Amino acid sequence: MITINDVAKRCGVAKSTVSNALTGKKYVSPALKQHILDVCKELDFQPNFYASTLSRGNTNIIGLVLEGDGGTPYRAFYADFVMACMRTAGAENKNLLIYSGLKKTAVDTMLKRDKAPIDGVILMTPLVDDIRIRQMEQQRIPCVIIGRPAQELEISYVDIDNIGLVSAVMRRIYEKGFRSFTLVNSEANKTISIDRAKGFCETLETLPDAKGKSVYGTESSAEEGRRLCAPYLREGMAFIASDGNVARGIREAAQAAGLDPDRDICLYSLGEDDPATAQWEYARQDYGKLGETAMNILLDEIKNNTPVRRIITDFYAV
Repeated sequence: MITINDVAKRCGVAKSTVSNALTGKKYVSPALKQHILDVCKELDFQPNFYASTLSRGNTNIIGLVLEGDGGTPYRAFYADFVMACMRTAGAENKNLLIYSGLKKTAVDTMLKRDKAPIDGVILMTPLVDDIRIRQMEQQRIPCVIIGRPAQELEISYVDIDNIGLVSAVMRRIYEKGFRSFTLVNSEANKTISIDRAKGFCETLETLPDAKGKSVYGTESSAEEGRRLCAPYLREGMAFIASDGNVARGIREAAQAAGLDPDRDICLYSLGEDDPATAQWEYARQDYGKLGETAMNILLDEIKNNTPVRRIITDFYAV
């Protein structure tokens, strides 16, 4: 197998000169560079540019870790989010490496500095005790979290104001005359669930005669919506679902119980994967802006070593 040492020997130069000619890291005269390229072609030497970028600590690749874990389905809002990340990274000549549908243990291994070919990473949906975030902090890999980490770490994050979002939804429902609320939340170990529950409880205290209950799920599915809403399903109840899949199950459960889901109950989801088929109100969240903002922060940290930034946005409408 031909190596860079063979090329250097044939050209009568140091190995570092061959490397500089191939990578452009340092100046090599045009004539000598062309001679080195000619010898590479003659010897059929295939330089490992990937290895050379790793040795410089620069790959021009950004890792994007979606929230899916194993069997979690691809979410429709990923399209806007991923495209915004791709466009923003591409404008700075960076490429995007997407991790999706992997178990968290596999992602944890891949995100180690000596395993992943990345300059930085964007992580979605942090957990209360998230080993991925601890890895990024310990290894000092530039990182931006989509969502609020549970602890005040030296890592940037961008999050939608989930406390404010739930509060706005509840007030909208309250104005329609509903006084009983059930928040069908996502997993309890997600910080987004904690913030939703906080907004729910705080707003209940400000609405006269309002009462409510917050319950937690383990997955995003219609079946989960049917199961979690069952103990609270009655006329006059307002359900706030974590997403459209759960909302779909609540609507099906209401129909099966002989209730009119458009009149007897109120149903509102905090996001929607399929607006074309949704038969309930839902919050519209601007995942494109979220992705663009997060990527710009990450690129700035990589390029300019800027300070950590913590941003809570209002990229939503109810």
